[in-house]
Order: sequence, then C-alpha cells, then structure tokens
Amino acid sequence: MNLDCKHSSSTAILLFAQSNKVESALKPIAYQKKQNDLLWQKLNNKVLQTISKTALPYFISDEKTQEGLSFGEKLSHAIQSVFDKGFEKVIVIGNDSPGLTATHLQNAFLGLKNNKWVFGPDCKGGTYLIGVSKSVFNAALFAKINWRTSQVLRQLKDLSLGQAILLSPLRDLNAKPDFKNVLKDFSFCSVFKNSLVSLLFCQRFLNRFLKKFYSYKFVGLNFNKGPPVLE
Repeated sequence: MNLDCKHSSSTAILLFAQSNKVESALKPIAYQKKQNDLLWQKLNNKVLQTISKTALPYFISDEKTQEGLSFGEKLSHAIQSVFDKGFEKVIVIGNDSPGLTATHLQNAFLGLKNNKWVFGPDCKGGTYLIGVSKSVFNAALFAKINWRTSQVLRQLKDLSLGQAILLSPLRDLNAKPDFKNVLKDFSFCSVFKNSLVSLLFCQRFLNRFLKKFYSYKFVGLNFNKGPPVLE
C-alpha cells in the first residue's frame, strides 16, 4: 500500500489493480503482446489521472502489496489497511472501467457523507466501484462474497442491508468481446477511445472497424464536459 498524497480528508480512494505487466498477462485483449502491454499501461494511467482530479488521498494496492489467498481476502486486507491508517471511508475502484470519470468518484464521495455504502454497478452483475464506511466494514464477511461473478452486486446489497447508494452503471473491459460496448461510453471524437482502437486492431482492419463503428447504429454522442474538482 502506498500513500501518494497527503490530505486531511477522512475519505480515501483505493485503486485495487495489478501492475501493467500482470494485467497484460492475465487479460490478452490486444492483438499482440506489445500492444496489450501498452493497453494496460494506458488504462492504469487513465485511472490515476481520474483519481488525481478529485484531490482526495489515494492508495494503490497491486500484486506487490496484496495479502491473502483469494481475491476476496486480498481486497478485504487492502481496504482494512486503509482504515488502519486512520481513514473512516474508502472508495475502491479498479483499472478496467475506462468510462470511469471524476464525477463518479465525486458522487461516491458525496454519497458516503450520509450513507455507509455506495456501489457503482457494472453491466454483468458486478461493480466498478465500492464505497464503504469503517463502521460497517466486516472483513471476514466481505471476503466471502463470490467475487468475479454475476452475484457480486446482489451479495453486496445484502451485506449493506439494502441501504446503499447506487451510481450510474459502467461497462468493464476484461476481454475482446467487451471492447465494442466499452467504446460506447466515450464521445465520438474521444482521443482516448481512438487510442484504444489503434491498440486492439491490426492496421489493415482498423479502417473497416472505424467505418462500421462510426455509423448511426453504434455512435452515441456524449457532450458531458466533466465534473468540478473537489475542494
């Protein structure tokens, strides 16, 4: 666990994700290893840039610092480690939801002011964000959730006794079939989206894909100019 900035806030963000090298090995999405390594580097950099816009203190938990045998044990330990440093609330995110913005983090921060839980649901029954207060966090129960399944959100709701705030849903990027849907979360002229496209397709198929994607069937314009920065 590494504290990357000092702050007086009682809320911290926890980026729970593997390093570029490990993510690339576990999730070969791009057509070549070099491109896949660069893809996960871009995704990790993007989420860090998004976090920095909130001005909240944050921690990074990767394979070098995670402890436990299962995913649930590692995640629970990482969250508890942040609480042990004196924080009262933790917002947990990963690096596989490219559509995550500072607005989502800001809404989670505001939601935790008057609530014990905040969930950001993905489109597969899981979550891209979990906000939890120290007063209700039970590491043992949290670790027993069937993580990485379509039951995660339902079980988290049960754990929160149905008293959680829900954010708007986002898509995640864990496999090639997820790619087309993930791109819909970005504006037509998004530089980041175009960068992803260039990494995931061989050049000879790129023009064909773009022509199809930029048809009226697939493109939805997004004029959201972004959230204000937290003070």
